[in-house]
Amino acid sequence: MTPSLFRMLDWHELIEAERRQPGARVFVSDYNGGHPFVEEFLGELADTAPGRLADITRYSGLDEDVRLRTKIAAMHQRYDGVDCAPRNVLPGGGSSSLLGTFATWLLLTGRRRIHYVPPVYYKLAYLFRRMGIEPVPVARGHAYQPDFDLRLPDERTVLVLTDPVWYAGRRVPSAVLKAIGDWQEETGSLVFVDGTFQYLRWDGERGEESAARLPGDLTLRMVCPTKYLSIHGYRCAHLLVPGHLREELAELHMNLHGDVAVSDRLFAHRAADLMLGEGNGALIRHVRDRHEALAGSGALSARMPAETGFFLFARPRVPHRWFLAMDGKYFELDGHPGYVRINLLNRSGVAALITAAGQSMGRRPAAGRPVKA
Repeated sequence: MTPSLFRMLDWHELIEAERRQPGARVFVSDYNGGHPFVEEFLGELADTAPGRLADITRYSGLDEDVRLRTKIAAMHQRYDGVDCAPRNVLPGGGSSSLLGTFATWLLLTGRRRIHYVPPVYYKLAYLFRRMGIEPVPVARGHAYQPDFDLRLPDERTVLVLTDPVWYAGRRVPSAVLKAIGDWQEETGSLVFVDGTFQYLRWDGERGEESAARLPGDLTLRMVCPTKYLSIHGYRCAHLLVPGHLREELAELHMNLHGDVAVSDRLFAHRAADLMLGEGNGALIRHVRDRHEALAGSGALSARMPAETGFFLFARPRVPHRWFLAMDGKYFELDGHPGYVRINLLNRSGVAALITAAGQSMGRRPAAGRPVKA
């Protein structure tokens, strides 16, 4: 098996246990995030009960909602410039449920050994461990690193790839994606892309390279509109799948998880409409403002360049033990001592880093852009 991947799960359990304790240290690596655009993004869902917007006496099925699948397909055609039809879309109630379906499908189809490019989201690692699926790394480093050493197997297999590398806000380089796409064509291997943090690019561009570089008939890609809008209280996500696998996966997903709440179905439509319309540009500008405020405050002694998402991997000026934080061991990353994941949408966490840095140097925090709500 893969000791480092499963050892990572133990670290996650420990930090979760401390996070839940009264009086715990400020969690600067947390998963949530606030921003001032929630009501704008939600529209009528912000202040209208679902029962006034839909029939709550009926089951609310996402997969049978052809209108929703059509919207999602249209969005991907527009954003990525690739062919996408409703038959390629499998919507679900959040990425966790889709990960569960994918892992169960691996098990049911006899795939007890898969390959992966580190890092892997801890929930998928959890499912692999519980289901007895052996994950084999194909690299020692992470795809954005200059000395990345991709070693793809000379066999037909399933490869798991996370794009972007969420904790660092870095996209998988085009050259890496092209190499994986060429390997798929040569071996017939299937690639599962965990694209939970896709479509959060800081440069304002909308397309994702994995859509263009990887062959559609051999690739499953997971997209998460709740992350796109940073509104996690609603649950929706979708898989883009080859047409020949859709019905098999849709049947399995439905029988594992059932229908969603009507509120989640309404939100899925709202998110699709936003992605087809004005998008999340306001949120991205807000994240970049937070980054600028933190970087300009003197609270960091070093940081990686970020280009997507709302996480930053950086070294706080004060020892990170002052805070509850995730360092490299949570992501199978060697090196980078003192670096931790920082959630730029965590207002209290960013403020705590700035304040602590000022106190450690016996002065007020450096003047800079204020930390916005």
